Amino acid sequence: MSLTKVLNISLKGLSKYKMRTFLMMLGIIIGIATLTVIVSMGKGAQKKVMKGMQSFGPNAVLISAGGGKMFGPPDEKVTTLTLEDSDAIRDSVGGIRHLAPFTVTLEQTIVYGNRNATSSVLGVTPEWADAWQWYAEKGDFIGDEDISSMSKNCLLGQTLVRELFGDQEPIGETIRINNTNFKVIGVLNLRGTSPMGMDMDRRVMVPLTTAMKRLYNITHVGMIRLYLDDPTKLDEVSKSVASLLRERHHITPPQEDDFRVTNTMSMAHMSKGVAKTMGTFLGLLSLISLGVGGIVIANIMFISVNERKMEIGLRRAFGARAKDIMNQFLCEAVIVTLAGGIVGTILGAGISEALAIIRKMPAVISWEPFALAIVFSSIVGIIAGLQPARRAATMDPVKAIKG
Repeated sequence: MSLTKVLNISLKGLSKYKMRTFLMMLGIIIGIATLTVIVSMGKGAQKKVMKGMQSFGPNAVLISAGGGKMFGPPDEKVTTLTLEDSDAIRDSVGGIRHLAPFTVTLEQTIVYGNRNATSSVLGVTPEWADAWQWYAEKGDFIGDEDISSMSKNCLLGQTLVRELFGDQEPIGETIRINNTNFKVIGVLNLRGTSPMGMDMDRRVMVPLTTAMKRLYNITHVGMIRLYLDDPTKLDEVSKSVASLLRERHHITPPQEDDFRVTNTMSMAHMSKGVAKTMGTFLGLLSLISLGVGGIVIANIMFISVNERKMEIGLRRAFGARAKDIMNQFLCEAVIVTLAGGIVGTILGAGISEALAIIRKMPAVISWEPFALAIVFSSIVGIIAGLQPARRAATMDPVKAIKG
C-alpha cells in the first residue's frame, strides 16, 4: 500500500475520534511547549550573560572586600580592603594597564528639587574611567584636582538622569546626597545591565576622597578594578593578586580569604554552569512529560485497537495485509505526536514571548525547538504506536469481525 493511501486512511481514522485524538496530543503538546520555553529562555539567558560580560569587560579583574564566591558588591561593613592594598598590587603585580580602587554605597537617596531616586554612590578616581572603559558622554569625568581638593562634583548614570531630570539638562545642576550638595559635571555613557542583572546606569560617582572623608568617614575601599594589557593573563594575574593579598592580610590555610578575586572568565564559567544545571533539570522535566505523553498515547492506542476490531477485520477481509494494518496504526501515532509537537512548539514560542513581555525575561526564538519537536515527536510516536500497531496487525480477521 502506498504512503499516500496509508496517510489518507490514518487521517480518516483519527478524524472519527476527535476527543481521543486530542487527548493523545495533549501530553505531547505540554512536553514540547515546555521544551520550547526552556530552549528559548536558555538562549535568552545566554544572550543576557554575554551582554553582561561585555559590560564587565573582556580583560578585567575585580577584587572585592569580604570572602565568599558570590559576585556583586561587598557588604559595606567589610573593611578588609584598603588603599595600601591597591598600591601594593600596582607595585608588585605585572601586566596591569589601569588600576582603580573605589567605594560602593548602595540604596542611597538622591534628591533634586522635589524629586528623589534611589541609587548606589561610587567614590572613584580619574583612572576608573580607563579601568572600566566607561567614560562621560556629556561633560567631564572626575579629575585629579577633584581628588586632591575633595570636591563636591559628581557624575550621573543615565537611568538616574531620566528619573531626576527627565528631558532637562542635568549638567551644572545641584543634587543632594546624604545631606551634602553636589554639582553635576557629567553624564556617563549608557552601560546596560551587569552580569548579575543590576542596572549599571543607576549610579552617582563622586571623587574617592570625598566619599571616604566627607560622605561616609571610612578608611577602606570596597573594590579594586584592574584592566589588563593581555586578556590571556587573566588567571595568572588573579592568582598573583590573591597570593599578594593573603600575604598582606596574614591569611594562611585553613583560614578563608577576606577578599574575593573575580575575572571575566570565572564569571562566564559560573553563569554558564548555573544555566546548564537549570537547563538540564528543566529538560529532564520536559522529557518526563513527553514520556508520560507517550504512555498515554500507547494506552489510548491499545483501547482504540480493541474498539476497532471490526474495522480491522473488514479491512483484512477485503485484502489488506497485516503490514498495511500495522503501518496504518503506526502512522496514526506519528501523526498525533507530530501534530502535538507542532502545536506545542507554537504554544511554547507564544509563552516565551509572553514571559519576555510580562516578566521582562529574556527569550530568543530560534529554529532549534522546531527541529527538536519533529525529532522527539517522531521518536515518541514510533515507540508509543509500535506495540498497539503490532497487536492490530496480528489479529485474526475472523475473530476481529466477530468482535
